[in-house]
Amino acid sequence: MGSAADSQRETSRTSRPETAVPQPFVVGANHLTASVSLRDRLLISEKDLPEFCERLLGLPGVREVVVLSTCNRSEIYGIADQPSQGRAEVEKMWGNAKGVSEDEIRTHGYFHSQGDAVRHLFRVIASLDSMVLGEMQIFGQIKEAYRVAVEKRSADFYLNHLFQSGIHVGKRIRTETTIHEGAVSISYAAVELAKKVLGELKGKTVGVVGAGEMGELAAQHLHKAGAGKFIFFNRTLATAEKLAAEFGGELCQLAELDRRMAHCDIVVSATGAPNIVITRAQVQEAARARQGRPIFLIDIAAPRDIDPLAGEVSNAFLFTIDDLKNVVNENVALRKSASQKALDIVEEEAAKVEGWMQGLDIIPTIKNLREKYQSVTEREIAKWAAGQSEATRKQMEALGRSLLNKFLHEPTMGLKILGERGEGKRASWFAGQLFDLANARSGEKSKVQTSDAPATKSVAASGDNTESKNHG
Repeated sequence: MGSAADSQRETSRTSRPETAVPQPFVVGANHLTASVSLRDRLLISEKDLPEFCERLLGLPGVREVVVLSTCNRSEIYGIADQPSQGRAEVEKMWGNAKGVSEDEIRTHGYFHSQGDAVRHLFRVIASLDSMVLGEMQIFGQIKEAYRVAVEKRSADFYLNHLFQSGIHVGKRIRTETTIHEGAVSISYAAVELAKKVLGELKGKTVGVVGAGEMGELAAQHLHKAGAGKFIFFNRTLATAEKLAAEFGGELCQLAELDRRMAHCDIVVSATGAPNIVITRAQVQEAARARQGRPIFLIDIAAPRDIDPLAGEVSNAFLFTIDDLKNVVNENVALRKSASQKALDIVEEEAAKVEGWMQGLDIIPTIKNLREKYQSVTEREIAKWAAGQSEATRKQMEALGRSLLNKFLHEPTMGLKILGERGEGKRASWFAGQLFDLANARSGEKSKVQTSDAPATKSVAASGDNTESKNHG
């Protein structure tokens, strides 16, 4: 049995005027417009999402919705007969549900409709609006939000087209640009440098000195890159137990570093110590024991943990936080230069969707045109098939369908092209006059109602040669 929202949705769809074309809109707030505390209050949890969507679909004039809610942004994409009305209804409901005033949402959020809403979605997918330019996590989050909307039947004809086009944009961005390439975080930059020195990291042993956040982030990235074994060195073992459990690593006292460093292909040091933790002599001894195998040292502590002279040891490669920052800055610059190509793709694909939306204006006219001549075809077949065999009648029906499709193909394609150019209303009026579509539905005799005609200049009356050429 369908829900109340399903019933409202079906009533809304079937009762809308035949010529009305709903438009997309988005209401949201993100890291650029709202504080962390406001974003937290606006967040729609996975648990609350089904009921929240039901309530959105029950709002007057709102036909479809997709809800995207992450730590950096919460956005509601919708389809409405009047986007401005949809905005007001959504802001009111959202505010009431989360204890946030409509004024707060409007002041610290944003609203886009029609083509601007399409461009906004595509920019988000391209990560042009992300906190970290080029991060691709948002693409997966949008695909998941759309999947849930399809599953809950809150996305239909219009948002299906919009989000499927958006997914196509995301794929193009990944394959045709380099906006997502290059590390833009200190910890990930360390992984990239390690790969350059050591090659494949699969099976490598990593020593992590210190149990702080920076060391943990580096361990996470190295683990994802395939590092096989972790040894955690810390003065207090209890502090590092969580990390050892998370990565299946081994715990060692800091004093054991002398003996165990030679077992490490990579050493990440990120303590809060005020003095040098790893000396040149320790590195030299570890390098000697490794018998020519390189050891990669990453010092991401401030102040530094590793003696700068350790970088002079043969087969020891030392990189400091300043080295990593330089890599990050270079990669950020490369991503920014690649963002123009991503923006070009966004504009190109948004224009296609806008053309599709404009073409929807002509759909009711194409439908009426087909219905009129379908009716004519059926009447003629019924008249000429009277008294004929079943086989003959079926042959006549097949011939009628074939001729109908051939006769209507060119006018249908012409109307679609005009619709995509934004001339749908004008084309609909002329098609109505040429094919007498209004009276075909009412059964009345043809009456040309010139008062409803789009404003056009009378060529005969004007005597303007230029106008005559344009309409020739």
